[in-house]
Amino acid sequence: MRKAVVTFGLAALVGLSLLLIIPPDLSAQWGMIQQGVDAARGAKKAQEPAKQESSGIPNLAAAGPVTSAPTTYKNTARNFSFTLPAGWEPVKDPNAMEVSVGRPGTRSVFIIHITRLVPSFPAKAAVDAALETAKEEVTIDKLIAAKRRDDPPGPKPLVVGWEIIESPTGGGGSHQRIAWQCYDGQNYYYNFMTATSPEQFDASRAELQGIINSVRFGR
Repeated sequence: MRKAVVTFGLAALVGLSLLLIIPPDLSAQWGMIQQGVDAARGAKKAQEPAKQESSGIPNLAAAGPVTSAPTTYKNTARNFSFTLPAGWEPVKDPNAMEVSVGRPGTRSVFIIHITRLVPSFPAKAAVDAALETAKEEVTIDKLIAAKRRDDPPGPKPLVVGWEIIESPTGGGGSHQRIAWQCYDGQNYYYNFMTATSPEQFDASRAELQGIINSVRFGR
């Protein structure tokens, strides 16, 4: 009986990890992305329909304020910072639990999602299970890469997590993303994600990776 309970618990943990890695409805995810970008952009005048690629993801509007230089933002509530390159929409509230901004004229977006889990959630075990699954997905070409990523690196990180880079078909052909997911000591879950269409990914990859790499906890 005890063995059955343990087996069920591990299965549930892996299942939850998969939910954290892969959104269940890709079209709904892109709807959320566009909604968040629109909210960050604010009310604007109606624009002409944007040209679409085969992915069906529209370009972000070319109008609206953008940064003229790389800009670093600090989430003082959760003690992390990140930097966006010039040409991106400014972040209105870096302390928000949901942040979504884009690079106008492209399909590139940056999203932060934060949620607090119950104290008993086994964060380290969840990271191990999620990373194991992600590495298997590399072997079936769903992901390009998967690795462990804690921050700061070393024996006493403030957050533990894993990072993945999606393949051109890994997002169902609609998008391609780089995501770092992690947990802190208070069992807050963080998803830092950059994404664009597969057609634009190669040209945008260095910039999108640079944004993910810029996220730093405690410094």
